[in-house]
Amino acid sequence: MITLPQALPPGALCAADAALNAALHGTGAIWWSGSGLIADATGSVTGWRAGSDGPMAVPTEPNTGHGQIGEAGDLTGLQCRTGVHCGLVARSVAPDAGCMTLAVRYLPPWRAEARTIVTLNTGTGGRKTEGANYLFVSEAEAQITVKDDAGRVAAHLPAPPQDTPRLVLVTLDHARLTVALIGGSRITTTGQGPVLSGTGHLFIGCRNQRPGLIKTLGGALVTDVWLWPGHAVLGPDGDGDGDRASMLAMRRFWLWSEES
Repeated sequence: MITLPQALPPGALCAADAALNAALHGTGAIWWSGSGLIADATGSVTGWRAGSDGPMAVPTEPNTGHGQIGEAGDLTGLQCRTGVHCGLVARSVAPDAGCMTLAVRYLPPWRAEARTIVTLNTGTGGRKTEGANYLFVSEAEAQITVKDDAGRVAAHLPAPPQDTPRLVLVTLDHARLTVALIGGSRITTTGQGPVLSGTGHLFIGCRNQRPGLIKTLGGALVTDVWLWPGHAVLGPDGDGDGDRASMLAMRRFWLWSEES
């Protein structure tokens, strides 16, 4: 880790964002950065745009103005609330949900649970449809969990100290699941596959459109979400130079954003 004796100048984090954006260009990554959040006059989040012209995540049906733009130091993101549906959904962003990489940066609430952070779901409605499944990232009881709803695969990592942002990467390659905590541990497991099939829809801060599942809704500040459709970035060798470049860029981004 790089340690500097002086404070970094204003804009250092913006420089880290710009460097990551340049590094990810051409890798197939879609990035919902905190700067892309859109809110109405009341402060309620009405949309989250990926880049300047990427897919838009919009409030789910149960989210009737609950999600707010939150800040914590240099972090800006979607502020979720425990037991309240603050979720957003970006539809049809993964043409083949069976092979993809998902990453998320978030800050858990102080002395409370982050719970569901992000989900890739092959169903979009409130009720389960035949063949649909979802893979979600959550944190509770000092443990980061990535698992699917059908019980086909699961991975667990120890969470960092409470008041520390996390950057978690998840690669699903049909039955193979790899989860890495940048600056922490990594695990690979093989489940009953394929875990997901069909088109995937990205849910942020929730698992689906259902108004229930209150116990899965926590108070995380979700600052960034990345998706690489069709790319196994955390595969044995990645899918090529682009995937290796993506992983290196994420590590560098974490180093500089953490030091900012």
